[in-house]
Amino acid sequence: MSTLQDALRQRRAAELPNSRSCDSAEAPVRALQIQSWNGEKWVFPWSHFSAACHQGSDETEQLVLSFANHEVVMEGARLALLLPEIASFRLDNLRDMPAKFRSQADKNEPFITRVSVRSAVDSQESRPKTS
Repeated sequence: MSTLQDALRQRRAAELPNSRSCDSAEAPVRALQIQSWNGEKWVFPWSHFSAACHQGSDETEQLVLSFANHEVVMEGARLALLLPEIASFRLDNLRDMPAKFRSQADKNEPFITRVSVRSAVDSQESRPKTS
């Protein structure tokens, strides 16, 4: 039985990312790195950051970070916990993780299930115009 348990433990360790966290924060940093589970990576200088918008609660939250030419859209749980780090330009890395890792994640940490980057120009064109 212990051989089976060891094999399962090794398999789970191989499937897990090196870090189970969806974010990391340091002293004020110059740029935010975004990593998507599918392998896409972006780097956004904090000097181009203009706003953050948080919506939702509990397990269905959305956080939009607006930069000069792009918007980073995140969906997940406990995303409001990222706001103090964003406000102080301390957030240096964000990534999404498949839902299968949610049960293993720290329940007191943000969990990002989806991250996408879109052109801010395209977003503004699709918004309704107010008069």
